Amino acid sequence: MSSTFSGFYIAKSGIQAARANLQITGQNMTNVNTTGYTRQRVDSYSVGPTGSNMRYSGGNLAVGNGVYCSGTSQIRDPYLDIRYRAEHAYVGKTGVQLDTLSDLEDIFDESSKDGLSAQFSDLITQLNTLASSPTYSSENIVKNSAMLLTKAFNSASQQLSKIRKEQTKSLQDDAITKVNNLLKNIAHLNQEIKSSEISGTSALELTDQRNTMIDELSKYANIEVSTETVDVGSGRSVSELHIDLVSGDQKFSLVANGDYSEFSMTTDSGTGYVTMALKDTAGNAVPARDSDGNIIKDADDNPIAMTNADLTEGAFGGYLSMLNESGEFDSASAERGLGYYEKMLDKLAVDFADTMNQANSTNASGDYNKPLFTTTDGTSTAGITAGNISISTAWSTATSSYITATKQTGDVDTSSKGDNVLYMITQLGKDKTYTTNADNTGGTTLFTTSIDSFISDLSVSVLALQKSDINRQNTTYNSTLTEIDTQRASVSSVDINEEGINLIMYNQSLTASSRFMTTLDEALDTIISKMGIVGR
Repeated sequence: MSSTFSGFYIAKSGIQAARANLQITGQNMTNVNTTGYTRQRVDSYSVGPTGSNMRYSGGNLAVGNGVYCSGTSQIRDPYLDIRYRAEHAYVGKTGVQLDTLSDLEDIFDESSKDGLSAQFSDLITQLNTLASSPTYSSENIVKNSAMLLTKAFNSASQQLSKIRKEQTKSLQDDAITKVNNLLKNIAHLNQEIKSSEISGTSALELTDQRNTMIDELSKYANIEVSTETVDVGSGRSVSELHIDLVSGDQKFSLVANGDYSEFSMTTDSGTGYVTMALKDTAGNAVPARDSDGNIIKDADDNPIAMTNADLTEGAFGGYLSMLNESGEFDSASAERGLGYYEKMLDKLAVDFADTMNQANSTNASGDYNKPLFTTTDGTSTAGITAGNISISTAWSTATSSYITATKQTGDVDTSSKGDNVLYMITQLGKDKTYTTNADNTGGTTLFTTSIDSFISDLSVSVLALQKSDINRQNTTYNSTLTEIDTQRASVSSVDINEEGINLIMYNQSLTASSRFMTTLDEALDTIISKMGIVGR
């Protein structure tokens, strides 16, 4: 049988537990609108009777010793956290890709009055006028239209370069800087949380801050979060948090309790190719590790460092795919990034210049003796790109007709004056198959179109479809992310109605425990003051 005063300890523990639950309920209700706050609860368990673990029963009635509050914890679902962070990486990647493709649409916008398609249409209109009336004044109009077309090529190329610079700057100044700050702050919070746990102080609010940062970090790369229990002496143990960048079977440490790594990047000044690296705070490359934590080495016994291939997900993956990949020009599986559209624009500029220069040439050998289009030096027909295409100096300074209006060819009847101009128009509208090779012979097929429809087909058949596909993916990922976040909120967020019910429940518990103690006091007073006095 328990002692006479054990009931007071049971009542005391009930009052303390009710008070603790009331305080936690108040804390939850106070932070109902606090971003990142996770609902808290009191961890309690019933205390067994004294001697309940003895080998032999004492034969007396065994009553428990109340309730013990061991601390406070958060109500979270780790599985939902994992799902949320994985889905957030998909949203981060497609979000960056969608932003870049939207910028590209502005360049290849078919509705633009001064865009490439509009200038091609105007040039063909003026060539038709010249064919019907091959005069110097008509040719001047053609020359001006051709000049505007080359300016449109130059402008499109400059806009592509501008997008590349903006995306590179955004990766460097925004994404990498933000991620490095997040890694540093998470490591700092790890140390604070560990110190609090060692001292026995609750660090749940710090944990909320850390979880918010981890959620934000998951937007940029495919990460894995884990904890490790370590002994700190005196029979106490605490948890240390680790965050790894995951790439297949490899892992790269981003945060290991108080230690953290930093991302950096270099850009090739010629091609704009971006190379990312991961180093610790001492400047050493972070090695790849297997699932057991062992360092993975290459054939030369050197630790494997992180490369761009390890950053395929998240915003980092989106930036690298748009900045570094050129679609079919690289491989069948590569993304159609900025490089693809730069090379397509250059291919059109080269093919257009070659077609017009060949048609205008009077040299039987096929050499361009009367080039209409050259590089910016005004004479060279080799190395033409969208960025440097220009009308030739000979044409721009000509004081008489320069375009060959009539000439004999093997397959075109040019007996009438102006037929060669019609031949030029025919060549601009003639379908041909473009491939990844410079001469369009061999290589991977891109599409079949004509010079004057090239931009239209590129915009509608390639860019629009690509953007539509990425937009569909982004919408799906965002929808899934929202659904997961809603599920997380149903578990972890504060429901003001539920907390209101808890207030009533814990207040009743406090009242009941208080009444229990009062009843015990009254009973004890009866025993002490009133028992054994009859007949005195």
